[in-house]
Amino acid sequence: MLLAQNKIFKKAPLHLLIAYVLVFVFCLSTDAIYSYDTYDYLKAMPYRQLGYVIFVKTFDFIFRSYFDLAVVMFQTVFSLLAINYFYNKVTELFSLNAFLRLALVAILIFPFFQPLSIANNICSEGLSYGLYLLFIAMGIDIIFNNKYKQIKYFALIYLALIFVRGQFIFMTLIFAFTYFLIHRKEIALKKHIINLIVFITIPLLASLGERSYHKLKDGIFKPTPLGFVSASTAPFYISSKSDRDLIKNEDHKAVFELCYDALEVKNLLLSSKDNLEHSYTFFHENLPKICNQTVQALGKAYYQTKNPSTNNPKADDANAYFYIEAACKGITFDLIKANFSKWLSLYYENISYGFYSPIILFIVVFIMLFSFIKTLFSYHKRYAVLFLLSSLTLSNAMLIAFASHSIMRYLFYNYVLLFLILIGIIKLLKRES
Repeated sequence: MLLAQNKIFKKAPLHLLIAYVLVFVFCLSTDAIYSYDTYDYLKAMPYRQLGYVIFVKTFDFIFRSYFDLAVVMFQTVFSLLAINYFYNKVTELFSLNAFLRLALVAILIFPFFQPLSIANNICSEGLSYGLYLLFIAMGIDIIFNNKYKQIKYFALIYLALIFVRGQFIFMTLIFAFTYFLIHRKEIALKKHIINLIVFITIPLLASLGERSYHKLKDGIFKPTPLGFVSASTAPFYISSKSDRDLIKNEDHKAVFELCYDALEVKNLLLSSKDNLEHSYTFFHENLPKICNQTVQALGKAYYQTKNPSTNNPKADDANAYFYIEAACKGITFDLIKANFSKWLSLYYENISYGFYSPIILFIVVFIMLFSFIKTLFSYHKRYAVLFLLSSLTLSNAMLIAFASHSIMRYLFYNYVLLFLILIGIIKLLKRES
């Protein structure tokens, strides 16, 4: 019903149909890709999002020996349908010519091929890419085309997206702020209040759903335990032995010392580098060794040893993941406070790396600030569109830079938005000239 209601099946032009068929044939003729993440989802590990866990377990139960084929086929078809919906909305909003439409199609189908291979990779991107495109397109439809009735579908798509990939948790707040800017003079109207409430509160519903899932499965009413384990990687990397004195919690201090000593032995600390020129490159390339293989592994082992057994190995294992997540949350902020200038420098390098150049980063920041001022003082749709797209791009980049490292797998969602920002600037300059 949702697909039909939003006309995702709207007839596509010939060039798009050809692209769809070629992508479909390519994906089905290419083997499914298994990774460590795949087995984590199949095992329903506590640190994996519930959406993709439920998805792969359902497909494994139903299709059995045809699991690979079924997953690849579904991920391909679903993503292509989402692309078609996004393409229709964007070409209408930007009035794209034939050349720009072809370029848009090329960018949209790029993730189906190496190095991402989202449809063949049995991992969360196989669903999150399509959900993200639907989420952005529906949000644009609501804000700029006044399709307020779509807010319920927008909320459902958002919840599905967050349950599959949590990095977009704050994006509805950007939609809410943009919506407020556009309608601020009439914001007291009932329809606007309702829409703002939905935009602002659905992240809370997503958090409640995630916590409820872990309560049912793991017995603990907490969010998925991976965010701060990952976010602690950069603070650990730049830390010094003396930072232990700033950590007040004795368990957190013990975890820090345990992990710091191991990282020092493995030569995975900034202080052990003779050449600091490529300090971010080293961090970027070695994050899994610092995070997964050291901080998470040793921290989990610490809490498994410290806490008494419940005679339920599965529950004990899950509890350890939640304990180390809580510990890393405290350690992260303690270490950032102690080494703020070094952390900020690494954070900036992390964001810049995701944009491939600091120049692109500065341009996007300038566009966001410029379009915000123009939207605030002399509203026009073209400025509000640029503000929304640049804000969404930056928010994703900033969250990823805080929580992890800027690899393509986390940031390829930004590519199509950067393309649309470029188109928006070109059209704006043409109108102004």
